[in-house]
Amino acid sequence: MASNSLASLKTSASEKLAKYTSTSLGYAFNAYDHRGDIDAPLAPSDVLMANLLSLQLSGRDVIPLFSEGDGPAQRLRHALDNALVNLQGARSFESYETLEELEQSLESLAQANTAAIPVKWWTAVTVSKVLHRRRPHIVPLIDSRVRDFYGTRRPEHIRRALWEDIRENLEWLTDLAATRNTPDGHQLSVLRLADILIWTP
Repeated sequence: MASNSLASLKTSASEKLAKYTSTSLGYAFNAYDHRGDIDAPLAPSDVLMANLLSLQLSGRDVIPLFSEGDGPAQRLRHALDNALVNLQGARSFESYETLEELEQSLESLAQANTAAIPVKWWTAVTVSKVLHRRRPHIVPLIDSRVRDFYGTRRPEHIRRALWEDIRENLEWLTDLAATRNTPDGHQLSVLRLADILIWTP
């Protein structure tokens, strides 16, 4: 599938954003986009909140992460915690001048994606939906619509396409993001806005 561009969504962008952030239409924004304690380590509730973005995580996917041991699930939790720490002070996704610089800053995210491989039911999609809520300025969401929009499935290729696309459309995306705050009072990140525009019908 050929890659699309956010520019194709510009004329409908305000309508899409209003729809997704509405308090009455049942979209995830007014629940998922509460960041919680941004300084806290990963909690079981953080993992389950990702279900608001169309995942179906259950106890089998959450409990092992927080159990004693040094198996794949526990190593994944440590990788997720490491990413939360390392990415807290990162600049916004779109602010990096080169892709190489962006990828270097996202090394801990890539490590979490690798740690998810041996854990059943966990993928880079799951990791993105768990971590984005706490780090919406730097961790891009990966879902089927984003994959289809950019015509690729590999996380690093999606990051490249999204970074290039946002940079090319940065002025109007920044202006639009500035019109909305999250339910807990933070300004909507450009990265979250891009996903909303791609995902919202």
